[in-house]
Order: sequence, then C-alpha cells, then structure tokens
Amino acid sequence: MFHFIFSGLDFAHKLDEKQRPTENYEKHLHYFHEIVYFVRGKVNYNVEGESKKLHNGDLVFIEAGRNHFAEVNLDDCYERYVLKFDSSLLPPYLQNRIGEIRTFHNLSPIIARIINGLDLYVENHSKEETFILLESELQKLLVFLLCDKKEIAGEYDENIAQIIEWIDLHIEEPISLKRIASIFHYSSSQICNAFKKNVKMPLMRMVKAKKLIAARKAIERGEKKNEVALRYSFENYSTFYRLYVKAFRESPSGKKID
Repeated sequence: MFHFIFSGLDFAHKLDEKQRPTENYEKHLHYFHEIVYFVRGKVNYNVEGESKKLHNGDLVFIEAGRNHFAEVNLDDCYERYVLKFDSSLLPPYLQNRIGEIRTFHNLSPIIARIINGLDLYVENHSKEETFILLESELQKLLVFLLCDKKEIAGEYDENIAQIIEWIDLHIEEPISLKRIASIFHYSSSQICNAFKKNVKMPLMRMVKAKKLIAARKAIERGEKKNEVALRYSFENYSTFYRLYVKAFRESPSGKKID
C-alpha cells in the first residue's frame, strides 16, 4: 500500500479491512479528475446517473465536477488504486479530449500492467523520479481509456443523466429548481426525490458546486475574478468569495485559508 502526493499528483493504493473504512464513501464532487481501479471487494459505484457493480479489473473514470459515490459492503475487504490529478499536468491533446473518456472500463491486462507497476515505482525511486514515472504512466493510461470504445454494462438513469447534462450545458446561466422542473415537465418534488434516491445529493447543492468548479477553472485560465463571479450567476462577489472559500479552503486568488 502507498499514498504518494507530490506536485499535483495524488496517487494511492488503499486497502480497507472488514468493518474498518479508511475514508467516507459518501457522495461528493471535486475540481480534479479521479481514477479508481478496483482490485477486490463488494462495491457499487455511482457517477451521475450511471451505476455499476464493480468486478476485479474494472476502472472508473470520474471527470472533474461530476458527482460520485461508492456503496461499499463492509463485510468484505475493499482494495483499490485511487489516482487524483489536475488537467494542468496533461499535454494539450489530453486536456482537450479528456471529456470524451467514458465512465466505466475494463481493459485488463493492459491497465493491470500499468497499475501493478505503481507500487514498485514508489518503493524503489526518489520522490522526484516517482513523480516523473507516475505522470508518464498516467498519460499512457488516459490514452488507452480515450481509445476504449467497448461498452461496459451498467445501470443508467436516463432522466437524471439528461438533467445533469442540461445543467452542464447551461452552467453559466441562473439555474433554479423551478426552471429545471418546467423544462423537464416534472414537479419540483419529483426531481428532488429522484436526486435524493439516485445521486444522494440535493440538486441545487450540486448545481452550486458545479458552478464553483467551473469558476475555479476560469480563474486558473487567467480570467478576472469579478467577471467570473458575474458570468456564473453568483449574486455578488462577496457571496461568490464566501462560497469559494468554503468549498476550496482558499481564496479565489489562491491564498490558503484554514
């Protein structure tokens, strides 16, 4: 097992013993990309309307800003590799096409060879050398995932997926529960109940989080903070600042805040 954090990479090989989880498996979303490679256990993984019971060698790709959670049976050990990384570490080709990568994959033994080598890198090399090796393997892995067109069977809630797709397409606009209900011809209570059941996160909390992540990306591209807050329909800059600090524990200018 290992946990390697250096220069924007956060890679880990994790094993949770029976009834001893090492982390909170509840729903969340974040501003970086994440890959989960499943080794063993009894786990259902959910990513914005898609759900799959994982088998050995399955890989889950979670694009930044997508809500996800694991349903873990704690009667069994849960072993997996977790790779977290920001787009800024990738070459332009992968930055531009990473949104095309599907959620669920099984490319064993191709992926297995890459993943199984990570432990050896961490054990046998300096931190700087390990970073170079892991970054190289990450790019190789993403190319394989990008080229993988094989469909992996899983459950898919089309209604939830359509609503989330609409939110992503209109993320710069003012978005309200009333507006979504009107567009999709559901009652507000129907939508709230559907998201509570399938996404495990209130709809408007997810919208707010997605707006903040999109705003963070815009600021990292060099856009002006005040203009970004306005473009993503925050009430005012003060509100945007407060929500940003709460979400990322840093100011929009990048200053860490405890």
